Amino acid sequence: MNSEIDVFYEAINQSWTSFIRHLPNVIFSVVVLLLGLLIIKMINKYAKKFVISKSNDPLIADFILSIISLLLTIALFVICLGLIGFDDVTNKILAGAGLTTFIIGFALKDIGENFLAGILMAFQRPFRIGDLIQIDSIKGRVIEMNLRSTTIKTLDGIDAYIPNASILKNNLENFTIDELMRSQFIVSISHDEKIDEAFVLINALLEENEFVLKIPSHKTIAEKIENDVVSIGVYFWYRTDEIKAPGDKLKSDLQLNIYKALKTEGFNLPTNVVSIERIDIK
Repeated sequence: MNSEIDVFYEAINQSWTSFIRHLPNVIFSVVVLLLGLLIIKMINKYAKKFVISKSNDPLIADFILSIISLLLTIALFVICLGLIGFDDVTNKILAGAGLTTFIIGFALKDIGENFLAGILMAFQRPFRIGDLIQIDSIKGRVIEMNLRSTTIKTLDGIDAYIPNASILKNNLENFTIDELMRSQFIVSISHDEKIDEAFVLINALLEENEFVLKIPSHKTIAEKIENDVVSIGVYFWYRTDEIKAPGDKLKSDLQLNIYKALKTEGFNLPTNVVSIERIDIK
């Protein structure tokens, strides 16, 4: 019994002696840890301003900086363990981290590819939330973007989730990046001697509408003349950031006003309707 107590006390004494011997290293390591955490905090503060100024996206900036902060913190803890004298532990941590990174990177290479693509698009943003874009056959408004995928609300109301890597690899069209958009429709009129007056009337209605832009200017052209019917193409521009002038409503209002005005002035409108592909949404 006494021998077991002696062994226990001997172990305590050895631990205490070892602790006293390493105490300066422990204190120095704690100081380095505290200073390192303070430096990391300062780096994050200034880096966040820089990243936001480049990406103009606080959410993605926070995400990127959190990853950088995590890596710096892990590196700081490894250094502190090395200062205490746990070199074997740090070597195992670094070796394990390298192997783990390789395995995870190989297994999740598609996720990593989309992640890197998301970071690239954060700094060189080809579109913004609310922009009308088309990627291959998918066309709609951008409603959300994260580091893995971009969500688009298509013209028929479907949410399409597109991997960021696919966006970088495929052709992208942005219809509203400059907050301007052109819309168009066809007005069909039976040909007679008053056809020039129809053009004047349509242009006057476009001029009167407060949401139709003067620059770039609207235009009306004869698209087709067939069977004594003149198909007049009406082209006009509007601002996509004007909430009172959503594309569909403005287009509908113009068509109805032109139709009523032409009927009032006695123009003969044929019964057939010429339609074109819709290019914008509300």
